[in-house]
Amino acid sequence: MNMDFKSILERARRILLLTAPLVLLQPVTALAALDLLKVPALQSSLAAKGMLLGIATAGERRLVAVGERGIIVYSDDNGASWKQAAVPVSVSLTAVRFASKDQGWAVGHDGVILHSRDGGETWEKQFDGNDANALVIAELEARLKATQDAADKAAGKAKEAANEALEATRNALEDVKAGAEFGPGRPLLGLWFRDENEGLAVGAFGQVFHTADGGKHWESWGGRINNPEGLHYNAIIQLPDGALLIIGEAGKLRRSRDGGARWETLDTGYSGHFYGAVAVPESKVLLAFGFAGNIYRSEDDGKSWQAVERLTRKPLIGGLRLADGTLLLVDSDRRQLTSRDNGKTFSIGAAQTGRAVAALLPVLVQGQLAVCGTGGATLLKPNSAGN
Repeated sequence: MNMDFKSILERARRILLLTAPLVLLQPVTALAALDLLKVPALQSSLAAKGMLLGIATAGERRLVAVGERGIIVYSDDNGASWKQAAVPVSVSLTAVRFASKDQGWAVGHDGVILHSRDGGETWEKQFDGNDANALVIAELEARLKATQDAADKAAGKAKEAANEALEATRNALEDVKAGAEFGPGRPLLGLWFRDENEGLAVGAFGQVFHTADGGKHWESWGGRINNPEGLHYNAIIQLPDGALLIIGEAGKLRRSRDGGARWETLDTGYSGHFYGAVAVPESKVLLAFGFAGNIYRSEDDGKSWQAVERLTRKPLIGGLRLADGTLLLVDSDRRQLTSRDNGKTFSIGAAQTGRAVAALLPVLVQGQLAVCGTGGATLLKPNSAGN
């Protein structure tokens, strides 16, 4: 495999960052002895107080949150009390989404995709990293053959470009095959469903999986996006205009206006991770936010970007647009950043009590913000201060 030393170090760093949280959760001997994809989540009266990493609504009243060790909890009283769901795996779960009050999906470590038919009370495994490895290898093998055919027919500069693409595809295939030898280790981090049939799951190393039948079958769509570095995808959302947006590593956003058939890359010029985005469609404003309080803003529908003044050094874990047009972002310390000028400037509220949070529900619950993280899920009153 033709990779320079810097590329090898960077790949090793990213793998370590992704796997370190899971390794720290349990003793090495326990991890070696157990296949967490086959171990049901432990039922505990303290489940709702664990580390929760994603939160969604199921219908009008139910909240569902997912987290470490396969924990899924649900509440029908706006978070006053929680019940634990029956979950067939013990891997960390990172995101959850419901297409209706009954039909929902969750994703997480080891490439797992879970499905619920009863509003999140019980779950079944539809897919995992072993399936993901097989699909990605098959996709790359098909792409390698097509690229080889193109290289054989090309000449001059076109042949040079084709040979470079051939080498990149060959390297990507070798990487995935090497990773597959260690098992299903690539996490899924983001999830979107249009309805009860069609959905996408995205994750580390450029993984994208699509279903058109509610998760009975999945196919790899990673090759539809130009991502030769295998950059991570941290989240996927649908913008108000219907476009899909994948938010990820190295300051890059991937947008599709045709349901995922074709994707364009929006490069903000930032070199770090983004975790979310908020759009103001009537003014073509798009905000991307993430690591260390960084916010980048475009007012020409993603063609050009400018950094917004940074008010916090903590990760910005979620955001939404309120009914009055106020843009609101939340950092991991529960501080709220608000803007009344479509994201040109923000003001930051006072620090709030409570443990660190990891996710924000992008809709209000009884006029409040639903967040989850260390110690479970809680509701916060939105700040009224703005620009």
